[in-house]
Formats: sequence, structure tokens, C-alpha cells
Amino acid sequence: MKRVPAISLLAMLLALAGCEPQPPPPIVPVKSAAEIRREEYFGPAIAADPSIAWRSSNLGIKIIAAGAGPLIQLQDRVRVHYTGRLKDGTVFADTREQGKPSLFPVNGLIPGWSAAMLTLRAGGQALICVPPHLGYGGIRSGKIPPFSGLIFEIEVLGVNPVPEVKP
Repeated sequence: MKRVPAISLLAMLLALAGCEPQPPPPIVPVKSAAEIRREEYFGPAIAADPSIAWRSSNLGIKIIAAGAGPLIQLQDRVRVHYTGRLKDGTVFADTREQGKPSLFPVNGLIPGWSAAMLTLRAGGQALICVPPHLGYGGIRSGKIPPFSGLIFEIEVLGVNPVPEVKP
């Protein structure tokens, strides 16, 4: 019988000691292209908010208060209070600050607003996240830079309200 030199035996034992099964590397979640765009348009906090329902168009809608009555239709006019801001927090419109709600034809709004309004009722409140292609796209609009995601907090005060009579 041939003897294995001690140094060889020691080398074999050391080599075998390193052969223990290694734990798998940690799983790193992979973000979809849509999730990456949402972060770019609205910031990571809003993009990760699980209470926002995201459509395939990247329009996000979070119903805060359901409201009552029938759903708003495209042909309706709505009286709303709203605050519009950019992902960095810059407020570009605030009807409460102006002291007067706005009256809009639903079909005359930017596409993202129109689509989101169809999910609301009178008295409803929502947070809507409008991606650039459903907002102003590459056009600058007042304080809104081109290709901006828009974040709106909306309160529907009335649907097809009776016109106010001026004294």
C-alpha cells in the first residue's frame, strides 16, 4: 500500500473544507421599465406607494374619498379644487391658494386628467399622477418644464353645477 504524504493529505482536507455548499446570493429585486419611468416622473416615494393604482400608460390614481352619485362622464363639467405639483415639490397651481375653485369641461382637460376624472364622483378626492405623454409632453406650460410628470390632489366639489349668477 502506498502512503500519501502528510502534506498532500492536508492539502486535500483544506480543499474539501472549502467545498461546503454556499448560500445563494441575495435576490435583488429587478425593477420593470415602467417602475423606473414612474420613479423618473414622480419620485421614488410615489412610485413605490402601493395604494396607487397604476395603469399601463403609467397614469396613477389613488382614490382618497369615493364621493357619491354616478361616475363623471367625458361630457360633464366639474367644479374642483386642486393642487398641482412636480416631483420636486414645486407647486405650479393651487385653487385653494387662489381662493376659488376651477370649473372645467372634462373633455377639455389634459388626457391624464380626463381619464382620471372618469373614476371619480361628486365629492370624491384623489391623487393622480400624470406622465408627460398624458400631460403637456415636450411643451413648457407656465412653471411646468417640458417632459414633466404631474402630481395632482383633486377634490370634486360638483358635477355639472348650476352656473353662478353674478349680482
